[in-house]
Amino acid sequence: MRITARALVSAAGLSLADAVHCALEGERALASREGRPFAAMPLAGEWGHRLHGALDLLAQALPAPADALLNIGSSSWQIGGAERAERVGVLAGSPPTFAAGIAHRLGISASPRCFSVACVSGLAALDAAQVELATGRARQVRVIGLELDNAFTRQGFAAMQLLSSTPCKPFDRQRDGLMLGEAIGVLDCDARDGAGWHLSGSGSALDRSGPTSADASGEPVAAAIRLALRRAGRAPADIGVVKLHGAGSPMTESAEAAGLRAVFDEVPPCVSFKGLIGHTLGASGPAEIALLTACLDQGWMPATLGFDAADPALGIAPSTTARRWDGRPALVLAMGFGGQVWAGVLEHRV
Repeated sequence: MRITARALVSAAGLSLADAVHCALEGERALASREGRPFAAMPLAGEWGHRLHGALDLLAQALPAPADALLNIGSSSWQIGGAERAERVGVLAGSPPTFAAGIAHRLGISASPRCFSVACVSGLAALDAAQVELATGRARQVRVIGLELDNAFTRQGFAAMQLLSSTPCKPFDRQRDGLMLGEAIGVLDCDARDGAGWHLSGSGSALDRSGPTSADASGEPVAAAIRLALRRAGRAPADIGVVKLHGAGSPMTESAEAAGLRAVFDEVPPCVSFKGLIGHTLGASGPAEIALLTACLDQGWMPATLGFDAADPALGIAPSTTARRWDGRPALVLAMGFGGQVWAGVLEHRV
């Protein structure tokens, strides 16, 4: 499956180009929610106004593809607007009604499909796009990962004591929790074999250790990676970059590191974006794929913001400086509540 176009509105700016600049220059601007750092989109106004503004920016960046299907992934949908009792017109009501409003705002006539499986919601939407394209149900699919600020999500993570009081420190020995963020990431996809970025294989696995825990052996992570590599027709040695889940969670990152070490003789250079744009939950898959591929298009893998000192127990250390990309495929990892583990292989074809 080919990715034909990308767009992003996030804490790193109002466009994908803004986010690439921030990632490569190591710049970030964080807000605060209830005394904790939060990666907010730089848009003013109430919830609905900010949502409309972000969607309008995306519509300007990516005109609606003709006859495209629309897959939307989110873990919170319209909750933020409901909390504020805002009248947001067609962007109100149930998730399907809310999604239909998004489609209308973006100029897409097809009825959207909704995906909500916690932090891998956007990636579930992407996997469904692969099926729709492979079976000929669609010629083009627009995949959106969407997550906006809401108290329900923030307070839920706080109640589970998963949030850090400081900016996210992915894979750092002082990491102590998540930093939430908001974003809308867009990937336009088709089934053609042309030049550009392709998701050449993906795989998922279930971590049965518990709904919010992680298997310390890393075997579910390793299983998802092996499946993605096999479907892509790639060996571990073919991978040149790893986009980590890297959310700053001590438990999750121990499992992630163990899974990577089980697959790779030498783990490739790694990066996490959650120190820059926060953990954007259901939006994180499309948002981080858009950002990763756009950075690599510039020839660079950025440094991991927030990472400073390696944890010897992990055996993996993201780079503290930008590194030249050698053109080899990238591996993308994601993990989520309910034991969801996802891996994908992205490669650039000329």
